[in-house]
Amino acid sequence: MTERIAEGRRGRPYRPWWDEPPPSREELISLLAPLIAQIRRVDAVVARIARGNGCLRDLLALEGILKKPLALRGRGGQEVSLVRPTDLRTALCALSRQLHLEVHTVDERFPCYLLCRISTDWDAPDTVLDELHVSPRNDFFPDRRFVALLRGGRSRTFLRLSIFRERLGRYLRQTGRKPADERACDEVLETAARLVFAAAWYEDQRLPFHVADVFGLTKFRAALELVGFALGSDLYKVATALRDGNGVAIEFFEHVYRNRRLARLLKQLVRGGHHGLGSLEGAARAAFVRLNQVFSDFLSTPGALRDLDRLALYQVVLASFYNLSEVADRSCWTGALRQAVQKAETASAQCARQVLASRLRRQG
Repeated sequence: MTERIAEGRRGRPYRPWWDEPPPSREELISLLAPLIAQIRRVDAVVARIARGNGCLRDLLALEGILKKPLALRGRGGQEVSLVRPTDLRTALCALSRQLHLEVHTVDERFPCYLLCRISTDWDAPDTVLDELHVSPRNDFFPDRRFVALLRGGRSRTFLRLSIFRERLGRYLRQTGRKPADERACDEVLETAARLVFAAAWYEDQRLPFHVADVFGLTKFRAALELVGFALGSDLYKVATALRDGNGVAIEFFEHVYRNRRLARLLKQLVRGGHHGLGSLEGAARAAFVRLNQVFSDFLSTPGALRDLDRLALYQVVLASFYNLSEVADRSCWTGALRQAVQKAETASAQCARQVLASRLRRQG
């Protein structure tokens, strides 16, 4: 009797749903199609209202869409609705533990949605691996590197590596990798998060990274990530992991993320192992101090923008942080700003070279 129960129906071994392999991305998209369609209807109504074309009928339609029941296929197949997000999250968890639905309000009135897959690897940092739907009008990404998700009753900050997924997939296919599937992308992103991004990215970088993006300080940003990684990582563990078959992380940073100085340091860790790590950390500390000074000098640039030439650059940045790219359009740059950008980039490249050279000297 016990054996028959264990075999389950049709003679197949019984496995609880939580022990079954997770659905593939294609399977999830199919299972979630009714939910995504419902969310897109909400997005369409919200967009119409935001354009000023809304009317009372649209508000009534929005209420009806939010309350309309929908059935999610798969395990359980329970009926849910957008107006009951707690029940909806429970149903999503039954489909896959990787699924997460984040709901915010924009303009303090209208809902917006982020439906994503997150890492469930106990050894990886909190990471968003894939974005299945993002409402066009949203407030999820004030810093595009991170997203705050409500998990277990509290807000947790996740690394947003989903933004590299499409480019990574193309690279894996172009290089002829046999497992160029969604799981392969997940594994590469989780490895990059665990070994590098968990240390190279931190929330205090929001101001310098935003300024770097607006003013094209690519070498400054790359050097800041290089130094952050060197000072925030357990380099002994990273070197061991890279030599134990995680070398794909180097390819990711060289060909997908394209921070080649960081990729070069990872190659050094593979070749040199654990030798010279103390020298590397000392050089990184010195570079961190120097990069802070470089950034301070850059923000102190007077007369950086036309029509705002009475203000130092830091005053413009702080006053116009959220629309800085419009205020500081390249057409408004003065000669003083162009010179300051070149000076900051030259100094940043020198800092990165010194960090890399410190370990080479020690190995020599």
